[in-house]
Order: sequence, then structure tokens, then C-alpha cells
Amino acid sequence: MKRIILLLLVIVALSGVAFAVYSLAPRVPTLNTGPAPEAATSTEVTVQEKVVTESTDAYKIDAHYPQFGIPAVDDKVQAVVDKALSEFRAYPPNPRDSSAPQNELVSSYNSVYIGSDVASVALSISEYTGGAHGNTVIVGVNVDRATGKELSLDDVLALIGKTLAQVADASLVQLKATLGEDLMFPEGANATAGNYGTFLVSKDRVTFVFNNYQVAPYSAGQQQVWFKRVK
Repeated sequence: MKRIILLLLVIVALSGVAFAVYSLAPRVPTLNTGPAPEAATSTEVTVQEKVVTESTDAYKIDAHYPQFGIPAVDDKVQAVVDKALSEFRAYPPNPRDSSAPQNELVSSYNSVYIGSDVASVALSISEYTGGAHGNTVIVGVNVDRATGKELSLDDVLALIGKTLAQVADASLVQLKATLGEDLMFPEGANATAGNYGTFLVSKDRVTFVFNNYQVAPYSAGQQQVWFKRVK
């Protein structure tokens, strides 16, 4: 009987440690888009924050995301958020004895740039479904204001005047300098469209974001490399 009680106490203690680690983890990181982060927003644009809060027996949602009054941009931001919320709501409930009785989704945004040419924003979507920590994914929304179309990888490569192979080579150099031995998954920086599909545009640079586990362990967080715009 004493062994059973001791085992239960150990389980409770471990659950508490796991939740504490999750609570202290940076779930909505701020991205640095270069040595002097671009914060300029066009004076004709007012950023309004929309909030979705829900709580059920199975999950909690606290989602914050921007709307700019620019239909082409707002629609794309809304589509990303709607997709994330729809998929999250469909997750099966956690067992009653789980360290996280409710799944949790928290979202925010940063790195906003509204220029005359491009509108860009980073959406941070963090989920916790049990375990030692949650996981945050950065989604970049970048829209050509003249056409209303989302920028492709080819579009941003043209902005910096480089090929994907050149970007990959330079990125690996930057990542090795930043991470050292923590660069555990260098293949995550190989010259493939999938590896460079998350990016942000500002007035003078393009920043590529590597999400958790893409090039480094979770403890290292998201990584990024940036290149100066030439057009």
C-alpha cells in the first residue's frame, strides 16, 4: 500500500514539473528581423486586434491576431487562424489523469510591416496537448499590396537577388555561427522550397524562419537568417 501511495506521489510530482516547464517555456517568441528590427507601419493603416477565447472541458483557446483593413491581407491572416482553430478543436480530449486536462492553444503576432509594396506579419501559434512542453509554430503572411497575392519563395528570392542554393549556403554559415553544436539537423537548411517556406519581408530585408526542431532542438527555439533586399 505504501508503495502505491509513493508511486502516486511521484506521478503527481512529475506532472507538476512537466506543467511548470511548459508554463515557463517561451510560447510566443519575438522574432528579430535583423540587427534593427523594422517596426514601420504605413500611416494609412490601423492595426486592429481580433481575439477568440473559448473554454470547454476538452480545450482552451486564447487567440490574438491582427486585421489591417486591407482585405487581401486580412483574408489570408483569417484563413491561417481559422485553419489552426478548426484543426485544434478536432483534437481528441486528453485522458482525465493527463497532466493537461485541457488542450490549450495560444496565439499572438509580431514583426508587423505594412509598406507601400508589401504587407507582412508573423503569426505565432502555440499548442500544448500534454507532455513536458508545448510547441510554437511561426507562420509568415506576406502579401503584395499591388496584386493582393501572397508572395512566393521565388518572389522573395528576387527581392534579395539570390538563388535558393545561395541562400541555403549562406544560411548554413549563419546558423553554424549562431548555434555551434546545437545545429543538430543541418539538413533542415538544405536548398528545398519546404525548408525556406516560412519568411517575413520588411523595408530592407527578408528573414527566413526555421521552426522548432527544423535545424536545432526545442531548447534552442526558432532560428532565423536574414538577407538584405536589393529591390
